[in-house]
Amino acid sequence: MKKLLPLLILFQLAICSFAFATGTIKGNITDNKTGEPLVGATVKLKSKDKDFKMSTGVGLDGSFIFKNVPAGKYEIEAKYISFEDQEANVEVQDGAIASVKLSLSTKERTLTEVNISGHADKTSDKAAQTAERNSPQILNAVSARTIEASPDITIANVTQRISGVSVERSTNGEAQYPIIRGMDSRYIYTLVNGVKIPSPDNKNRYIPLDIFPADIVDRLEVSKSLTANMEGDAIGGAINLVLKDAPDDFTIRANAGTGLAANFFGNGFTQFDHSASLKSSPRATNGNNYQASVADFPNNPFHYSQNKVPLASIFGLSIGGRSKNKKFGAIVSGSYQNTYRQTNSTFFNTDVNLANNEPVVTDVSNRVYNIQQQRLGLISKFDYKFNRSNKISFDADYINLTQNEYRFSSDTSLQLGRAGIGTGRVNQDYRSDRTVQKIYNFNLHGDHRLNDKLSINWTALYSKATANEPDRADLSLNTGRNVQSDGTIVQAPFTFDALKAQTRIFSNNADRDKTGFLNLIYSPIIFGADVELSAGGMYRDKTRHSIYDEYDLRPGAANTAQTFDGNIDNNTFDLFNTQGTSSDALNYDFTERVGAGYGQFKFTAGKLLAIGGLRYEHTSQAWHTGAPLSVAGTDGSIKYYDLLPSVNLKYNLSDKQDIRLSYYSAVSRPNFYELIPHTSGDPDADYKEQGNPNLKRITAENFDLRYELFPKALDQLLVGVFYKSIKNPIEYAIEPSGTDFAYKPENFGNAHNLGFELDITKYFRNFGIRANYTYTDSKITTDKQQDYRDDNGFLTHRTVSQTRSLQGQSKNIANLSFLYRDSKNGFNAQISAVYTGARINTVSPFLDNDIWQKGYTSLDFSADKRLFGNLSVYVKATNLLNTAYQLEIRRPYPADGQVVEHQEAGKNTFVRQDLYRQYYIVGLRYKL
Repeated sequence: MKKLLPLLILFQLAICSFAFATGTIKGNITDNKTGEPLVGATVKLKSKDKDFKMSTGVGLDGSFIFKNVPAGKYEIEAKYISFEDQEANVEVQDGAIASVKLSLSTKERTLTEVNISGHADKTSDKAAQTAERNSPQILNAVSARTIEASPDITIANVTQRISGVSVERSTNGEAQYPIIRGMDSRYIYTLVNGVKIPSPDNKNRYIPLDIFPADIVDRLEVSKSLTANMEGDAIGGAINLVLKDAPDDFTIRANAGTGLAANFFGNGFTQFDHSASLKSSPRATNGNNYQASVADFPNNPFHYSQNKVPLASIFGLSIGGRSKNKKFGAIVSGSYQNTYRQTNSTFFNTDVNLANNEPVVTDVSNRVYNIQQQRLGLISKFDYKFNRSNKISFDADYINLTQNEYRFSSDTSLQLGRAGIGTGRVNQDYRSDRTVQKIYNFNLHGDHRLNDKLSINWTALYSKATANEPDRADLSLNTGRNVQSDGTIVQAPFTFDALKAQTRIFSNNADRDKTGFLNLIYSPIIFGADVELSAGGMYRDKTRHSIYDEYDLRPGAANTAQTFDGNIDNNTFDLFNTQGTSSDALNYDFTERVGAGYGQFKFTAGKLLAIGGLRYEHTSQAWHTGAPLSVAGTDGSIKYYDLLPSVNLKYNLSDKQDIRLSYYSAVSRPNFYELIPHTSGDPDADYKEQGNPNLKRITAENFDLRYELFPKALDQLLVGVFYKSIKNPIEYAIEPSGTDFAYKPENFGNAHNLGFELDITKYFRNFGIRANYTYTDSKITTDKQQDYRDDNGFLTHRTVSQTRSLQGQSKNIANLSFLYRDSKNGFNAQISAVYTGARINTVSPFLDNDIWQKGYTSLDFSADKRLFGNLSVYVKATNLLNTAYQLEIRRPYPADGQVVEHQEAGKNTFVRQDLYRQYYIVGLRYKL
């Protein structure tokens, strides 16, 4: 009986299995026009002859699955918003897998004058992939859906997820400027809806991308090659913000959130009073002859308070749709972010030992930054379709970034009065700095088809960008920590710097662009091939007006030895320069007029698509500064022209495979700030800066080869190589300037940049992987100075050629994201890692003394969960590893017997470290 019992149990299980025979249903749901997987579609399974129902959602790869379905006949129903429902019959057999493929059609409406159907969702991942595949040039794109699900809330942070793109970070640790394939921001331009706009940055042509909230775009595109109808000053590439467009159906999207930086868990946020701050300098307000007094400078920038729990405020609202006849479309979108961040920084000022060319640290500065950023984006777009052949649109955009920064710095000399850690001469500096950056953009565009073969399009643009830094206030104090005879350390009272107790700086610049475009396209059939011949032109009138004033306040003559007790109202000061600095070169007017024309062909011959053309650009620049005529370059003008050929070839290996080959010639113009012959300090620069009126434009020849595979749904494989030959690259170098050093732009001969890119996207039902890797190797040879002591014991130096990488270029950049999306339960999650390899931060004039930024890895996380209906909750967490920004000189720190924190004998010389900590956001999102 004992031996028989197991057999009886197995027999019973077999009977049960036979009685409840089951199978599996697998399938895919796609858009029948685009082939896009309809991620999130609902699939229901029901049987008429059995009381059986199941439902599920479509996964990331467009698939769905029903398991353990009893054998029988069923109906499957698929539903997705704005699409027609579709049903199919399926039979399930015991132990078998039944396959179903459903293609849903968009809902259509037939009108009297024109038949208009629903458009593909421009915010979807498939739309971004389609843009990549159909683009005439080499392109990477990120959809609004991907951006929404990511940990990022600014466009600048989004760019670092794209293949070949790394970023420069601002003081608060947030991404600010992109670097594409090792080419820094000077080689890149930014477009809004395909048109270049001016930058509010007081130094650069390129736009700080942290000014843009991430939720104002339908798609973000990065072009890595150019065509003849694109402006030619993008050696590195172009970034295009495709702003929100009117959806087919009335749509409301809203979100609200809050956040907190980990720095403030138990610590407060120090802020200054800017309510009574000056809006402009006394000279700018009252005229050049105005004699300012101490009374013109309120003390409120040095009145500080604490915000114990500085919670962020994040809001977004978008409303749009089309009229009943679908001819008129409108969308209005707004985004507001108010965030607080804190940075803790340690910086060593460096010099060079004249006897052996080794680095020397002269002093150490410990800094704390408290930064509030208020970011506002308001965009609107209106379009009207007169008929099939004529359409106009109008964009009006306003972007604002207001930053309030408090900085405390304690700078200790390592050479004067130093008797060990915690001793020596100390300078303490309090800084209060408010900056307001604005962009106004108005774009009128028209598309007109004159007949079956001829069409034209035109654009008229007015855009203005401003930056106002009204009253950057610095308070400079001196003290010392001295060792007494009994070994105790005594700190001296705080006294004011005799020459610059207070420095009040006012900086304001405004760029204005008036731009017009006209393009004609003729599309005949020649020898049986589809051909497109186009020609067009562009003209831009750009002006910049810059105002700069610096006022120095010194301790009052009645008491020059007064001390500081923490309350600035108890001290008196005298104003040294009552008329500001009207003769500073940073008071300037700059005009730039660029005219361009191009001719371009495009034809298809079998599987080959070829696009080629020639662009002509003429540049005329002129400037006038407030500096005395004795200063070289105080007035100047430059004129030149460029011929820029380009060819882009795309061969269709199969329905799912393409190979691209491209060549284009491009330029990069010096920044206005760099051409002006100024010498000035920057609030966050480690050295004073100088301009160079003798800078030349940069030219480059660019080559790309890329293989593309789109196996199914949203999966893709992109593999490419590139090469750039660059003439007269501009880099910043530390150069001797009198008894000090200055940070100055120079042209450095010729450079080469080559690399490899790999971009992979793969989805497995509810799971997905996005990964990309870029290898870049650039080389430039420049002259360096090597100091040494000769055989006779005399100090001397020699010039040595040294080959190095381009400034800002990392050999290795990698991104890896793991995704999970459960559309049935409305849960999505993503964890993303970014690796940026070591790169040169600052070029030194001395051999082997360049300052390098160390390689780093950052880790971010985001998730959202549908609560009910159209309401969901989301979380975002960034910098989970508390990744530091670190600088070093790759020369051993010399063991001189002095103990210095962060420095270790025999290891690379430590220069700087910034720590930002983690940042957390939680919020609600509503979609209708």
